[in-house]
This record gives sequence, structure tokens and C-alpha cells, in this order.
Amino acid sequence: MIEERLRTLVRHIGPARLAQASSINNRRRWQTVATDMKVKTRIEDMEALLKAFPQYELWLWKGEVDPSKGQYSPGYEEADSKLPSQSAG
Repeated sequence: MIEERLRTLVRHIGPARLAQASSINNRRRWQTVATDMKVKTRIEDMEALLKAFPQYELWLWKGEVDPSKGQYSPGYEEADSKLPSQSAG
């Protein structure tokens, strides 16, 4: 399941963005992680992704979110962005 979440997260962030933001600057590697199920993900992939995007750590490891601690999932961020603004007015 962790591997599935890693692939989901790579697709959500995008290979090009990951190549720019992480220590693995090879877009093709990130594209392979996202789409080629025959290729195993590496611990180095996970480490590089979490160093660049630490807000996904809890979700990646356990499939959980904790917004109060800044821990999100791709689906949570998308749903949260569609909520109406809570501003007083």
C-alpha cells in the first residue's frame, strides 16, 4: 500500500515538479515511478520526495492525515481547496 500511495503522490505532484524540487532531478525516473508498475520504487525515491514535500509523510506511511500538524494527502488538499472561504464578511 505504501508503494501505491507513493505512486499516487508522484502523479499528484508531477514528475517535472519533483525533479525540480527534490534531490532526484531526473524527471524520467519520477515518470517511471508514477506509471510503470513493473518497476519497483526505491527507498531513495521516498526519501527525496519527503524531504521536498514533508507535509505528505503521515499519509505516505500510514494513509492518514492530520491537518492540525500540517499533514495532508493529495485528496484532502484537493477537497479542502474546493470548500467555500470561511472569511467573515
